[in-house]
Order: sequence, then C-alpha cells, then structure tokens
Amino acid sequence: MIFSSPTLRRNRLPVAALAFSVLLTLPVAANAAFCANDASRFSEWKQAIKSEYKGRFKPSTLAKIDPLKYSTSVISLDRNQKSFKLSFEEFYKRRAPGVASGAKKRIKQYRQYFDMAEQKYGVQPEIIAAIWGLESAFGTYKGKSFPILQSIATLSYDCRRTDLFSRELEAALEVIDRGYYDLSRAQGAWAGEIGQTQFLPSSFLVGGTDFDGGGIDVFSSPADVIGSTAKWFAANGWQRGGDYHEGTANYGVIQRWNKAGVYQKTIATIADEIRG
Repeated sequence: MIFSSPTLRRNRLPVAALAFSVLLTLPVAANAAFCANDASRFSEWKQAIKSEYKGRFKPSTLAKIDPLKYSTSVISLDRNQKSFKLSFEEFYKRRAPGVASGAKKRIKQYRQYFDMAEQKYGVQPEIIAAIWGLESAFGTYKGKSFPILQSIATLSYDCRRTDLFSRELEAALEVIDRGYYDLSRAQGAWAGEIGQTQFLPSSFLVGGTDFDGGGIDVFSSPADVIGSTAKWFAANGWQRGGDYHEGTANYGVIQRWNKAGVYQKTIATIADEIRG
C-alpha cells in the first residue's frame, strides 16, 4: 500500500457495515451511468454519476467528482498485474522475504493492540501481521501514489470491472460524506485502497474502528490498522482462533480479502512462519 492523507480527519463517529447495491450498469441507458475504455466520455460520465447520486450524498461530496481526471496510469496498471500470474513459489520468493521477521517485531512492539484484537475479534496476531507486512511493509513502503477517488472513478468508468468499482465508488463517496477522509486528496495505491492494510472503501466501512481513542486512522495509527483489519475478518466470518489453512472456513475469509490464489496461500504460509 502507498499511503498519505493530508486531509485526514480523526473522526469519532462509529463505522457501521453497509450493504451496497450495484447502481452503475454496463449498458448505456437514460439517466444512468455507462462505461467506456478510453477517456472520450469521462466528463459526460462524471455528470451522469452526479445526477445519479443527487440527493443521496451532500452537494459538497458530489463536487469532489468535478475535478477528477481519467487516469491512463491506473488503467495500464490494471491491465498488467503480472505478479499474480507467477507460481506460488515465484510469488513467495518475490514478496515474502523479511515479512515474518518484521511481523514478529511489530507483534512484540504493539502487543497490547494485537491482544485486544484477538480478544475482541478472535483473529490471531500472525494473520493481521502477515497482511500488514505484505500490503505496506508495515506502513514503511512509500512508492508511487494516486488520489484514491480518482483511481476508483477511473476503474468504475472503465468497462473491465465496472460492477466491482461502481460499488467501490459508492462506498468512497460514503466515506467522504461521513467525514472520515477526503478521498479526492488522500493518496493510495493505484486501485484506490485506503490505509496500511489496503482496505477498499467498502471494506473500510465494514472494518474501520478506533482502537486507541484518537479517532479512526488506518493511514498512520498502528492500533487502528490492527483493530480495523481484525474487525473486517470477524465481520466476514472468521472463526475465533481457528485453523486458517486451505480448505478451512477461515481460509475462505482470506480468499475474500484477496482474490489471487498465490496471495491467499502466501498469507497463510507467512502466518505459519510468524507463529513458528
């Protein structure tokens, strides 16, 4: 995850899980949004989105759509996810080095929050720490970043994964509307993820929680990163303290976290290495 949030608000409002319907559809229809595979109709699409959500979100939230630009960089990255085409052995060799040792240090450093997360949500420390290390090297990875709302809007407008990212666009507008983050300015990885464990907006709305009393901050609060990740897993059916290897119910939750098989197996394998 690549992250920075210049407009982060330490909001004390509770986060509730939301179920989002698919409001954007692929075919062109009257008064509805549509998709395209180049920038030619992006301005028209933005106005259609604003019209569609008028009355649902605050005018100030919908105004965040106006300056958004179609990102060719995001589209290029979406079309070239080569690491997920590797074998497990190749992927593990590329992504896993140093994660387990770093995770053990963080578990010791933030033991009180890992213990809180396990007590409250039943998620073992090694699972949270493995994901944290894989997603952002525990918040230390500072690679190229993108405005979150712009990335999600581009992918929602694009025809390849319109349904998925239309749901995420609605969730992103919800995040803005509630005052958690200004995602038109907050920076993330190219697919519009939020914070150090790379929550998509809909996942943030399910998992985001204040674990240190300072307001929800998954960009820079290790406590909130740990607690929010654990809460998401619990909300998605994690069985307290249960086995998380292939074929188990908990592995099914890992599969919901990330759709790539090599990534799923890497999480479980690193967790084993952390646990020893």
